Amino acid sequence: MIDLTTPIIPYVGTGIFKLDASYDEVKALLVKQNISYKEEILEATDVDPPWTVIGIPKVGEEFDAISITFAKNRLFRICLYEDFDGKLPNGIHTGMTIEEALEIDKNLRYNDDNDELYESPDGYWLDYHRGTRKILTILIFIPALERDDFFDYKW
Repeated sequence: MIDLTTPIIPYVGTGIFKLDASYDEVKALLVKQNISYKEEILEATDVDPPWTVIGIPKVGEEFDAISITFAKNRLFRICLYEDFDGKLPNGIHTGMTIEEALEIDKNLRYNDDNDELYESPDGYWLDYHRGTRKILTILIFIPALERDDFFDYKW
């Protein structure tokens, strides 16, 4: 079983999942700890090489609590959904409103390209529901994801 209460550390990871870990390392951890998961290969036309996404649901649930994304065998992004109860170091967590998060982190900036996303210069993004205003997803990632040359995969 996976611990869904571990702290969320931008640019580092959460619990057993460490950013920049290899695909093989993560798969070995999942097998060793008997964690159920599903795996999907994303082969979008604008993503080359394809990304591998591993989704891990909360025990007894259908939907993912965590998804982890690999490119070129490296873990570069971790998405933590509503069933994940961990918090960022500043206390932000899924389920709180985006307004509460904006009070905590004054550096959050609205993403003009995605009207449901706020970005922090401290290494995380918040995806929220426009109707309820609640944070649905916290995304953490390797620093290279914020660079223009990310898709060169030289990280």
